[in-house]
Amino acid sequence: MKIFGTLLWILAIVLVGNAQSTIEPGDRNMRPDLIRPSHDFYKNVITDTAGRILYEFMMENVITIDSVNKRILFARSRQVPVGSFSTDTSITDLSFKPLRMHEIHQQRNVSFDMEFGDTQVRVTTVRKGVTSVKDYSMKSGYFEDNMIEYIFGYLELKMGVTYTLDNFNKDTQLPSDPYRLEYVFDDVWELAAGHRLKCRVLHFIHGGTSGYIWIDQATNQTIKEEGTFKGGMFVVTRH
Repeated sequence: MKIFGTLLWILAIVLVGNAQSTIEPGDRNMRPDLIRPSHDFYKNVITDTAGRILYEFMMENVITIDSVNKRILFARSRQVPVGSFSTDTSITDLSFKPLRMHEIHQQRNVSFDMEFGDTQVRVTTVRKGVTSVKDYSMKSGYFEDNMIEYIFGYLELKMGVTYTLDNFNKDTQLPSDPYRLEYVFDDVWELAAGHRLKCRVLHFIHGGTSGYIWIDQATNQTIKEEGTFKGGMFVVTRH
């Protein structure tokens, strides 16, 4: 009986250490009630495997909340490469369920308008004045690629559990392009005048990219993200 009990104990440790969970819009471990309107700037630096800078640019992010119509708007603009401007605006309900997304690339003369249903996404593309429409199938409970990174700080994650968030991305071979997240450790940044910034750190895997995300425990906002991919690495920091 003692040996049997020991085996059960070992099995429990293995199962807990490899626990997995799926997160969908509206799940209990999501905290959209904590999100606040914001206007932030993030610096992006992308380097190749030798450390040479490929791209360096600022990204402007805005979040607004329409409590009357029960909508959250995520808007982003950036200039990359230099002289090429793009904007995208994502709209979700208050559970972070995607409703609409509009993306514009000015110099390329192309725009995308996406309408999100429960299991279908319709993408309308206007390229140099020519319109095309394509429908994609998804399993219910997905997020949308242009807004998903905004919400990582509003997830209540447990250490030792790998969480999967399905993610629609029209630019991948399959439209399902999930993120895998794990809360791995806490960190403290020593700032000026003795101020300390307490962060929780998430490890992520997204396609061929993996890395870490630092989230301010006081505001739930992402303050840093760094990762590696086949051609190099990137660092994103809040300014």
